[in-house]
Amino acid sequence: MSSFRERIIEEQIGEIREVFEDHFDRTWFAILIDDLPIDAKTIREIREMVSLTRVYPEDISLIYNGVEELESFIVHVRRYLVPFIKDRLMVSGFFPRDMLKDKTQYILRRLVAYTFPFNLDRLSLLTARLKATLLNYYPYLNDSSN
Repeated sequence: MSSFRERIIEEQIGEIREVFEDHFDRTWFAILIDDLPIDAKTIREIREMVSLTRVYPEDISLIYNGVEELESFIVHVRRYLVPFIKDRLMVSGFFPRDMLKDKTQYILRRLVAYTFPFNLDRLSLLTARLKATLLNYYPYLNDSSN
């Protein structure tokens, strides 16, 4: 049986998992970030953290590492991808409308470009909330990251 702390952390990881898997852990997204300065270790540690469905005390440092990697991921995506998301999806004004032959594909890409910053902000907010929870329950984590 999980303690109250662990259940709270499990719920917060579940929320992050939903956003990350629905919007960022996709093949199309991997192609977009392929040339960004994001280490494969970062994605691996994030996936490892969001795959947790049960939290045990020995998982806390793994979770905290995942949170730090998520923070790094968010910074890089915000800096290197968000300003150019329409260009990368080929739906900006710099590309002819008929560049994408499939109208549905064009509409979907426009929708992704429009919602992407919101989804990144949501991931950032959930990550900050999980980090605050971890540091509240396990203050020693702050010392180990410095």
